[in-house]
Parts: sequence; structure tokens; C-alpha cells
Amino acid sequence: MNKLYLFLRYFVALAVIVYGFAKLNGAMFTILQSELDKPLGEVSGFWLTWYYFGYSNIYGNFIALVQVVGGALLMFRKTTLLGTCILLPLIANIILIDMFYAVDLGALLVAMLLLGCLLGIALFHKDELIAVFWSKQNSVFPEQGAGRSKRVVRIAVRVMVIVLPAIYTYRIANYNNRLPTPIDGRWKVTNNPGQVGLAQEPLAYIYFERNRAFMCVFRYGASTWQTHHFELNNKTGQLEIWDTWLSKGEKIFSGKFDLTRNHLVIDGQFDHSGESVIELEKQE
Repeated sequence: MNKLYLFLRYFVALAVIVYGFAKLNGAMFTILQSELDKPLGEVSGFWLTWYYFGYSNIYGNFIALVQVVGGALLMFRKTTLLGTCILLPLIANIILIDMFYAVDLGALLVAMLLLGCLLGIALFHKDELIAVFWSKQNSVFPEQGAGRSKRVVRIAVRVMVIVLPAIYTYRIANYNNRLPTPIDGRWKVTNNPGQVGLAQEPLAYIYFERNRAFMCVFRYGASTWQTHHFELNNKTGQLEIWDTWLSKGEKIFSGKFDLTRNHLVIDGQFDHSGESVIELEKQE
């Protein structure tokens, strides 16, 4: 058993140290220029993950150092359990990322093998772990006897700590971040409305954002984006757009909208370019 224990320690140590130095030396979290030029909606989960973790050199190097330090701790008898406790959540998180972002099957299998080895090491330390996390847990502040009324209060407080944030964040998500309108979505301009706004390129898309209340985004050509504030009246068909999301600022459009299934017509006055009729088709 001692040989198995020794093998598991050094096998995991070697593997995580290799992965750690691969990040530090630039062999991981590097992204291709061809992927950077793709629209976000067309990028695979693998490259999204690679770009995200490689965006911050500090964060990527921190993860790498945790792997190197964790691997080094596994090689010393006194610090093996500490290294295991550091690496277990890290490897488990890597497995979840590999699975749900479809990063790479080979990487997933290696991570699962490492997790199994770490669990094997932890099994040798089961008595110590049970003592730390259960039988001797919170011995600094031992539980004191309490009457029935105090126990009820404690339970009520614990329930509120869970339930109130759930209610609050639900309200934020559905009545603050989201305030659905019938024109929410991605709309492609299908006619030539002439000059709209101050941009030099033609207006190509308008996004009425479902997940950001009152936000609309004008896309000019392929590379110019402008974020605005919009409000509408469903009964009268009135649509108004201001320059700055939430704070509004200068009003840049006032007019009417007409929605027929996936076809939207906006007809009104743009302050910088006069009367315009914009025809749009909804895009999935």
C-alpha cells in the first residue's frame, strides 16, 4: 500500500507541474488570430474557454502557480494532505469546464484520471479528513445548548439567508435586468434608410436587448457599435431612443414602430439625419 501511495503522489505531482509550467511558458491559453476574427456566436466552447482564461496573464499564471505549488506539496510526506486539498477542487473544476464547454476529450480523460488519483490519496488520509471536517469540526467554538425557541430562531435565520437572496436575485433578473418588450431581439436592416446617426457606415443591425432593460444597440457596418436607451408604448406604438443607456441624455429618435411577426418597421425622426423609415427582419 505504501508503494501505491507513493506512486499516486508522484504521478499527480508530475502531471500537474507539467500543466502548470505549460501555462507559465505559454504553451496553454494561447489563441489563434483566425479565432479572434470570428463573431462570438460562432466560436466553439474550447476557444471561448481558452480565450477567457488567457485574457488575464495574472489569473492564468496564478492558476499555473497553484498547480506547481500543489504538485510540489504532494512530494513531501508532511504536506501531502495539504497539496491534495488544494488540488482536488482545482482538478474538479477543470473537469466541469472540460465537460460543459467541450474543451477536449483527451484533456477530460486526463483530468478525470488525476481526480481519481487524488481521491485515492485522500482515501489514505480518511481518518484525518473525518476528524478535521466532521468529528472535531469547529472545536474552537463548540455548540452550546439552546432552548427550543432559540433553535427555531436559528432555523428561521438560516432559511431567510437562503430564501431572501433567491427572491432578490430573481426580481433583479426578471424585473430589472429584463423588462421584455415585443420587439426584443436581433434585427437586420433590409432596406436602405440613408444616413442614420453620426456613423459613417450604413446601419446594418439593431439589437433590442432582452437581457438588459431599455438597452438597444446600433451596429454600423461590421465594426461600429453604439449603445442607446429605448422606451416604447405598446398601445400607441410610440418608440423613443436616447443617446445613453439608462441616463438617456440627448434624444436621438422619436417615432412609431409597426411589428408584424418577424418584420419590424420603424418610422420617425432621427435628430441627426431627419426622417427615416427602417425595415428590419428578425434574426435567430
